[in-house]
Amino acid sequence: MIRLIAIVFAVIALAMPAIAEPRIALVIGNSDYETTGWKLQNGARDARLMKAALEGLGFEVEAITNADEDEMEEAFASFGARLKEAGPNATGFFFFAGHGVQSEGLNYLIPTELVAYTEADVWANAPRLELLFRYLENAGNAANFIVLDACRNNPLPSAVRTTGGGLAATGRVRGTLIAYSTAPGAVAEEGAGRNSEFTLALAELISQPGLSAETLFRRVATRVETRTGYRQQPWIESGLRGDADFCFAGCETDEEGRDEAAALAASLGSDSAVVLQSFLAAFPKSRSRSLVEARIDELDGNSSVSTGPILGRSLPKTEDGPEEEAPPQRTEGEVKAILGVSTLISDLVAPWRKDVMQTAARAAVLARTPVSEDTTRINDDSLFVFFEEGSSALDEEGATNLGLYARYTAGSLPEGTHVKVVAGCSKDEKSGSLCRERANNVEQFLVSQGVPQSAFLASQSYGRYRQLEDTGFGIDEAPLNRYAMVQIID
Repeated sequence: MIRLIAIVFAVIALAMPAIAEPRIALVIGNSDYETTGWKLQNGARDARLMKAALEGLGFEVEAITNADEDEMEEAFASFGARLKEAGPNATGFFFFAGHGVQSEGLNYLIPTELVAYTEADVWANAPRLELLFRYLENAGNAANFIVLDACRNNPLPSAVRTTGGGLAATGRVRGTLIAYSTAPGAVAEEGAGRNSEFTLALAELISQPGLSAETLFRRVATRVETRTGYRQQPWIESGLRGDADFCFAGCETDEEGRDEAAALAASLGSDSAVVLQSFLAAFPKSRSRSLVEARIDELDGNSSVSTGPILGRSLPKTEDGPEEEAPPQRTEGEVKAILGVSTLISDLVAPWRKDVMQTAARAAVLARTPVSEDTTRINDDSLFVFFEEGSSALDEEGATNLGLYARYTAGSLPEGTHVKVVAGCSKDEKSGSLCRERANNVEQFLVSQGVPQSAFLASQSYGRYRQLEDTGFGIDEAPLNRYAMVQIID
């Protein structure tokens, strides 16, 4: 059950940060391998998602999917030429998703048409990563980023392999940061959803202002480790030089930037197209618009669909001409008229939905939620109430939010639907009864607002023992753990 409450973000329009250096990118995603058993589900989709993310950050992106050997090598050459032409201050970004193998310490990126029975077939017919390095060295530009979501299973029969799965460390990193989706020699997961965990985490975080490149990839690694139960541990080799940090979305940040970044991360992490459409409605001029649209397309299983006139999305390019003119952006009044309502849900729940603490708490709960569970509720129907240290009393903000929650979310529950309250305490709060008091006070306040007592499941208290961990928002974890979470459960 997806609720209209997914339309949750305040409308803030942010301008693209000033970018001094030229930004050039090459994105390759291979899925449709011709050899039986080699096909991947997410390689091409991951490439489309990263293309959109990089374009939103000012990169000129060449993207190819399901490429053969000649196409890949020609793309390497074109990438190097574009970087050289852009000049010494240019920044390069290479992304590859697909099969990648190592042999005798060298890394090979596998083209789709390769039929290999031995590693000698790979040597002769797959582009070496070393070739890309040569083009980058010839370009002589200031900084490069190489991102390899290519550490998936070695597709060769085990009897003819001389090495295990994964890729090898390169040892060639001066002026370049190389990010692997898992540690050298290890194998990455393709992901149970429509994108790999690594690519999705990178797309969620790369548009966040104020993050240096090293910090970005460290947070991506943490997020992937958490989501995969540490089965996959991303790795970086950084040879970046100079006194200044490189920040993909700008090194300066402000409250509006943090709000949008938090909303973007929460939206991209959802498997609900409604949540993503809510972000577009709330941030119509976001520089990440094409990224969110690409994610919607991946969830819909369509690489070029329109979400209709309410969101004002651009239409796909045609074979015979340029991109058609996008439908006009709708005013709030027009949206209300189209929907046939007098009040938008976003008008009602914005007091808590744009709050970074709320977003960080939802992300923390999602990070430890089993993949098999329906996680839609955590983003769509959950509300966190935060408490002062040692207190179980509701403050004015908590009471206001709970009142709105009772009226518009839990006020008329369908049969078989319940409300659950889970409370937590920070590590320095020693009394377990304090957590239970927080849950009880929230429950009784909702009952006073008209939510039936019979709708509540037994309250739980586990936050003191299983702490919420910040998944990359840079906030203090102590106040994050002084909470009571209200959630709708079918």
